[in-house]
Parts: sequence; C-alpha cells; structure tokens
Amino acid sequence: MRILISAFYCSPYRGSESAVGWQIATGVARSHDVTVLCGDLSPERPTFRDLERYKSESGLPKGLTIEYIAPSRWMSFLNRFHRLPGMWTLFYMAYRLWQRKAYRKALTLHAERPFDLAHQTTVIGFREPGFLWKLPVPFLWGPVSGAPVVPFSFINRFGVGERFRWGTHLILNRLQITLARNARLAARKATRLWAVTPEDLNMFRNWGIEPFPLLETAGPNELSGKVRTRSPGSPLRICWSGLFQGRKCLFILLEAIGRLQNLPLEIEILGDGPEAERWKNLASRLNLGERVHWNGMIPRQAALRVMESCHVFAHTSVKEASSTVTLEALAMGLPVICHDACGMGTAVNSQSGIKVPLLNPACSVEGFQRAIQRFSDEPALLGELSVGALNRARELSWEVKIGEILQGYEEVLAKTC
Repeated sequence: MRILISAFYCSPYRGSESAVGWQIATGVARSHDVTVLCGDLSPERPTFRDLERYKSESGLPKGLTIEYIAPSRWMSFLNRFHRLPGMWTLFYMAYRLWQRKAYRKALTLHAERPFDLAHQTTVIGFREPGFLWKLPVPFLWGPVSGAPVVPFSFINRFGVGERFRWGTHLILNRLQITLARNARLAARKATRLWAVTPEDLNMFRNWGIEPFPLLETAGPNELSGKVRTRSPGSPLRICWSGLFQGRKCLFILLEAIGRLQNLPLEIEILGDGPEAERWKNLASRLNLGERVHWNGMIPRQAALRVMESCHVFAHTSVKEASSTVTLEALAMGLPVICHDACGMGTAVNSQSGIKVPLLNPACSVEGFQRAIQRFSDEPALLGELSVGALNRARELSWEVKIGEILQGYEEVLAKTC
C-alpha cells in the first residue's frame, strides 16, 4: 500500500512524540510504501538536523520517504512566544499554519502518485488534526489525546506560575472540547480513530463517534529487565522521573514518604523544572534528608541506569497521555505505582503495579503511602508485580502496536474495496 503519514514530530534521536512519529513511520514502512510529512516551527530546525544526521549515518529504511516541510518566518515568530504565561495557544496557531502547508504538499504528492490512505499521527493532541482528512482517500487519525486536564484540587498545590499555567489550560481545554469544529470534522471523516485515555474515548463518544483504544507510545521489543528482589532489611529503592512541572505532582510522593519515617526507603528523583525549589523545600520541611537523592536532569543512559538500580517506579502525574517513562519502567521489571487515570491507568494493570484513585491530593498521598507500605509488609509482592511488569511490557511493545495499526489499515481498506 501507498501510505501518507503526517508526523510533525518525528526523530530517531528524541523521545516523547518525536519517538512516536518515528516508530510508527518506520514500523509501517517495513510492510508498505510510506511517505512522511514532518517539520519544525523553530528556526533552528531540530527535526531537520536529526533526519539529515540519520541519513548520513544510516540511510533511511527501505520503504520510507521523508518530506520535510520547513516553517515560514511567521510560524517561527508565533512559536517563539508560545512559552510565555497564558500564550501556549500560539503554538497551535503556528502548527495549524504548518498543517496547511503540509496539506498543499500532500495534494501535490497525491496528484503525482496517488496514496491508498492517509494517517494523522503527531501531534497527538486533538486540537489541530491537520487537513489530510480532505484527501480523497480513507483517513485514519491517532492515537489522539488531549482531553485529560489537571483536577482543580491539585492546581491549588502548585506554585504561582504553574497555577496560572494549568488553571488557564483547564478552562481553555474545556472550551476547545466544546468548540473544536475542525477536530469534530476530522473525527467524523476518519474511517478509523484511535484514542489514548479513557477521557479521550469519552470525548469522542460525546461527539457521537466510537473510537478504538490505543496507547500512543510503546515499550522496546527486546526486554532487558529482570525480576526485582530485595534482601530482608535492605531499603526499598523507589524511582521518580519527570519534568518538575505542577502536573507531575512530586509532592504526593514526598508527603507519602514523610508519613513512613520508620520504613527503610531510598528515593531516586530524576529531572528538573520550575517547581524544583518548592519541592526541595518541601522535602526539607518533611525531614526526608538523605532518603531522597536529587539527581537532576542527567543524560538518558545515566537516567536509565538509576532506574535500573531501583525496585519500584512511582509515577505521581495527574495529566499524561501514556508517559514513555512508565513503559520503560515496566520493561525493566519495575512495578509501577500511579494514578488510575490517563494513559498510565491503562498501561498499568493489577498484575504490574498498584493504581491509586485520582480524587484529590489527600487521597493520592494516602494511596501512595499505602502502596509503598504494602511492599514493606508483603515481601513476595515485589517479585509478583515485577513478573507482571515484564509480561505487561511484552503486551505493550512497539511490535505489537505496529501490528494493531497495520490491522487497522487492512480493515479500513477492506471496507472501502
């Protein structure tokens, strides 16, 4: 098949959505003829540089063609200011302009050599679905996310800047779900629609559309993890990793640890960001002392080595799609403690971790405290959930995910023939 994929974020060297775009494009290209539309908004063009580097070092995989769509000066101008407080919507304005340019390129390519279907992947947010749905071929969209919001009760625990950021996001997100005309048009045109979180599934159902569930990211095909064990009396080592943003809610883990002064615990924290000073001050007030190790923002391989040295992974975020680091933890055999919400609530099951209801900060602190206490009171639990984590990682590998996407392609084309 001739497949056209829009993957604005697409890089073999980066994580998050760039990795999602690259993995889907290269995975599908192993079976079909794939053309990818990708690009940048910043004048530094990091995606372009990454792809040129990869071409020179390895050459593009067979079956894959990259069509890089460069940003205009106006796109870069808008994007430059989107990180200012309350101005995050400027990114979507610039991105929509980029999608118009990408659509014009798609029309040219389709006229020269028609595609069998078009697939919109990254950006995974629902707000700007692009325009490939206007092509005269079956249109597939997803995985799509963006419906989850930070509950208001958690926003009150953030610093001033983060309260403003996520408070305005909560309000604007609800407005956009209600007024998202282009997204509704694209969703109704889609022959196949994949959604990430329960919140995303419900959003589309409220629009009168039944989506298919599919996490946006996946784990490695080859697992390097091992079943975790802990010697009697030795400290339980817990890893936390993420940007120090309000929505990551590290304070939940810190306060839970503060209630467990009698347990032998060591906490490895990876990351940095705007909430760093507040969270470090909180750890000091809770007298956590040397139980908490602040590793900062370190290179990926070093971060993975820290994770590898731990027994359990704690993921306190209240707003995510699936979170790549959760899949990485499962692949290492680390049981995951997380909220039963967003993509991590789907990725982690009862055999691979402990899920805490997402209600309010007090309930979350108590839930994480009880989960950690269980690992101390039930010595066999660590090994049982570690085995389950490895099994769950196999179910959520990129090989399995690409197979689901390819099956979707075949079912869509079978209906249109």
